[in-house]
Order: sequence, then C-alpha cells, then structure tokens
Amino acid sequence: MNSEFSVDERGDKGQFPLAYSLALFAEKLRVYPSRPTSTKYSENQIHFMKILFVTNRYPTPQTPGDSPCIARQRDALEQLGYDVDLLFIDSQRSRLNYLKAVLQLFWSTQICRKYDIVHAHYGHYCGLAACAQFARPTVVTFRGSDVLNPRERPVSRLVARFASRLIVMSQEMKHVLGHEAAHIIPYGIDLELLQPGCREAAREELGLAQQVPIVLFPYDPSRKVKQFNLVEQSISILNNEFPEIQVVAIYDKPYESIPVYMNACDVLVMTSMTEGAPVAVREAMACNLPVVSVDVGDVAEVIGSTEGCSIASRDPQEIADRVARILRSGLRSNGRSVAMTMGIATYARAVADIYDGLSRKKATPSIRVSRPSIKLVADSQQEELVSRDIG
Repeated sequence: MNSEFSVDERGDKGQFPLAYSLALFAEKLRVYPSRPTSTKYSENQIHFMKILFVTNRYPTPQTPGDSPCIARQRDALEQLGYDVDLLFIDSQRSRLNYLKAVLQLFWSTQICRKYDIVHAHYGHYCGLAACAQFARPTVVTFRGSDVLNPRERPVSRLVARFASRLIVMSQEMKHVLGHEAAHIIPYGIDLELLQPGCREAAREELGLAQQVPIVLFPYDPSRKVKQFNLVEQSISILNNEFPEIQVVAIYDKPYESIPVYMNACDVLVMTSMTEGAPVAVREAMACNLPVVSVDVGDVAEVIGSTEGCSIASRDPQEIADRVARILRSGLRSNGRSVAMTMGIATYARAVADIYDGLSRKKATPSIRVSRPSIKLVADSQQEELVSRDIG
C-alpha cells in the first residue's frame, strides 16, 4: 500500500467529494513496515493469506502488560506463515478512534482489498468496527466482559449476527452469547518462557523478602470486576497465623517478567466477578504455582484435580483457609503437566483452521510464508506506541 497517495491526481473536492475525503484519509494513514523476509519460492508458487487484527488492547512500551496474549497469538500465526497486520484502536485516548478505525477498515478492505480476513479481538465496539466492512470475512474473538457484562452484551450480540465466525473463551460465554456454533479457543501460553524456577532467585531478582509468605494477585486491584476486596478480607484473616504475609499485584508488566513473579510467590488467588478463560491461571500452572480461585470462567475445568490448586466460594474465610493450607505445606503444584496442552501454538493452529475455512484463495502448491507486515494506527498520535518491534 502506498502511503504517499496524492489527491491532486484524482480531481478536486468539488468534483469528487467522497474520493477527496478518502484520499485525505489515506494520506494521513500511518504505515509501518515490520520485518523483511526472503524466500526461495517464486510469487506464483506461494499463497499469502493476509490477516488484519483489530483490537483496542495491545502491549505497547507504555503499557507492556496490556493483553500480551493477543501479541503472542499474532506471533504464533506468523510462525505458521500468515501475514498479520495490526489495527490498534486507542479507545483510552478517545472513543472517536472507533470511528477512525471504521474509516481505516473501509479504506483497506473495501477500497484496497488488502486483506483476506479481518479478525477483531474483543466484541462490543471493537467488533462492531470490524464488522462495518463487508468486503472480507470477519472473525471476532469475544474475550469475557464483552459477553458476560450485561451492559456490553447487547452490542456484542449484534456483532455476533454480522461476524462470519465467532470465537469465545468458554462454554459459559457460548451459552450467554446465544451462538452454539461459536468456537471455544482460549488464548495460549508460552510454555518455553513460563517454566518452574528457583523461588529464592526470583525473589532476589524482584527485591522481595525471602522468608515471608507472598500471595500473587494477577490484576490491577483498582478494577472492581476483579474484586480485590475479597483478597484483602482473606489476608486480614490470614494475618493471625501469618503476620508477615504480603500481597503482590502484577499488572502492566512486560510478559517476560511473568515467570519471575510466578516463581517468586507462594500462591495465586483469583476472585474475579467474571472471567472468560483467565490466562493468569494457565501461566501459574505452567510454573507449578498453586492456585486458589473462585468458580469463575473456565477455571474449575482447567485446574480439575491438579494438586495444590482448588476452587473456593466467595467467602473470605474459605479463601483464607485454602491459602493457609498451601502456605503450611510449602509445596508447589503439579500444574505444568496439565498446562502442557495449553501452549500458544496449539490454539493458534485452531484459529488458523478457521482462517483456512473462510479463505477464498487456494494455494498451489499449499505453501504459506510471511511477507513484510504493516501496522495501522487508529490515532495519528500513536505512531510510537504501535511501531513495534511490537513485532
């Protein structure tokens, strides 16, 4: 795509107002080449399937912990040979960026026919923006609150009517969304990065005390939906037996630091009001970190009978009792043996199967390789945020 589109060659504003507006928009579109690739195959031998990720959550230098699971899925799909571009909608800066995203999608899909498939990661307004174009199939991954939050659910159900394929995190989400044909494909975890390690070394790296019990809370405590107040009440009870107990809340940290925190702590506690398929539980299991969670999302199904992991009610006393049992034993879980089936590549292949089913093009022979991808930004001020080697 040429980022130097000139409106002077197409006529003036008075003659072609729509063309003029689109041309102005094209000139403002920021395009970022990511990684050059080379191949020994000729163009007529190779099929490039181009995918556009559309999301309002994505890790950036300023917010490295913002949904790294999406970036990891993108990387895994590129490893499989798909060419995946990114349209990041910075809704935190302005809700008007959803409208800008619609215009960008219209230009890149309806006018330029640049992509084979548009894949939105979140329902609600993000999914609605992705479905505003009708030139290409749309896949929407519903992540949790977009379906389980009653305020967001009506828009997400509308999105589900227009999308070509639906992905949800759990059976509960499929039922609430009301589409039994939806695919259950949670986000995978990086099993190479997330491995059991030395607790003492991890605590030393993070500057944490060695001899005190530490509870890990995997979210921002200020988010009401995560119900940190239950953790606080449970800690007040545990103080009687463990007066030096500490809580470490991890959020907005680089993904590479996750295993350090998992290995440094004694138990992960999850008390969320709603969840889809919380990645934090899977990450904890991959590091053999014990888990105490309320029955939310697919957690009960995921941990099953894993040693050192249990489901508690929302009673602070019961949560405290289960945490205390883990702290007294001093043992880790055997969660990694279960988590080995939850790798990024496994779930990325399931997503790829959906793409292949929707693709109108056939490769001869069936070879896919990546070509240089671009980043489209729904806010012109976000150049530094998304010009990754975020890729």
